[in-house]
Amino acid sequence: MRRITNPKHPNAHQVGTDVQHNGETHQITDVGGSYFTLVRHRDGYAQNVKIREVNGR
Repeated sequence: MRRITNPKHPNAHQVGTDVQHNGETHQITDVGGSYFTLVRHRDGYAQNVKIREVNGR
């Protein structure tokens, strides 16, 4: 019997990278569905943002 596992998220390689969002530096800490979790460097505020808004597609 074969074990069926979920495939890795297509954007999982971007976790841990720094991005510019709304003029401030954020770090991508998690990915799930169609959202990234971005944590702002200035104060540690976390927010969920659509992947398309971050990657510009």
